[in-house]
Amino acid sequence: MYHKVLPGLIWRIHPMGTLGVQIFFCISGYVICRGMVKEVSVHGAVSMRHFYLRRVLRIVPPLMLYLLFLAVLVQTGSIEMSAPQFAQSAAFLCNINLLGNCGWYAGHTWSLAFEEQFYLVFPMLFVGLGMARKRRTILPVIGALLAIVLSAQVAAQPELALYVSIFSFMLWGCVYALYENVLGPLLKKLPVAFWCAGIALLIGVHLVALPAWLMNIVYPLIAPLIICAVVFGTPLARPAIRALFGNALLAYLGQISYTIYLWQQVATANHGFASPLVVFGLLGMVILLAHFSYQYLELPLIRMGRRQPVEQDLANPATVAIGPVVVPVVPVSPD
Repeated sequence: MYHKVLPGLIWRIHPMGTLGVQIFFCISGYVICRGMVKEVSVHGAVSMRHFYLRRVLRIVPPLMLYLLFLAVLVQTGSIEMSAPQFAQSAAFLCNINLLGNCGWYAGHTWSLAFEEQFYLVFPMLFVGLGMARKRRTILPVIGALLAIVLSAQVAAQPELALYVSIFSFMLWGCVYALYENVLGPLLKKLPVAFWCAGIALLIGVHLVALPAWLMNIVYPLIAPLIICAVVFGTPLARPAIRALFGNALLAYLGQISYTIYLWQQVATANHGFASPLVVFGLLGMVILLAHFSYQYLELPLIRMGRRQPVEQDLANPATVAIGPVVVPVVPVSPD
């Protein structure tokens, strides 16, 4: 709708969304892997039951609340959305086009689907390969993933190549978590000019129409490295940059960003309004909703997950030791 109102602005903003998601994937991989590394250092092992329980408590309730709201809108005739679209979003499968299109109101959960699929598989690799002790084992995993990307491109399977390549952003975030003691000091020594150049390069790539072979083959190989270097090499020693990233308001927006991410799709839908200003008003309401959701739904569930006794999980005979980590014998139910 707004392509006709502000075509130039929309054309420039849209590619930045892709870059923003890639940055988020990099940070997410780092946070998840760093948490498991810390758990190994403190407890000598990782409780998979505890890991998945925390993920379920953090991710599922806000999503179900959002889908319930959409169901109410469907029943009142306010929006159109099919049962398969609901099911695909709830099952974290909106990133697989072969299963169908999730539509506008649930389509944005494609990025959440990648997150959940990564959470499902990576901890098992972390456990099975003993990455906390043998950090280099993550490198063959990345190599195999990139080989699949290149093979899929050669075989004219661009959708498969794109699907697999997205996980590389999270894996490189994990690499930084595993080698933080080594890479951290190195990145801090980089001149600010290198950091600014990296940002300019990433933005420029998304604003310029580059050849398909460059974006499909070269970009997936080097973009995760550049993005992670820019993110983790942020020169916080500079007062102005430290003040920006340490801003309390921005930090709080980051805390409530999950609910904003879910509900902004309703605010930005085509409601027939002539002016984008209405959307900004709706987004303000979404931010207010996100505040209450975080305070009274998400935060209590986060605390509940943190209160789970990891030590009891690790001492439970229902777990099996695999090197420095443990795995539940029975698959964990999301309930």
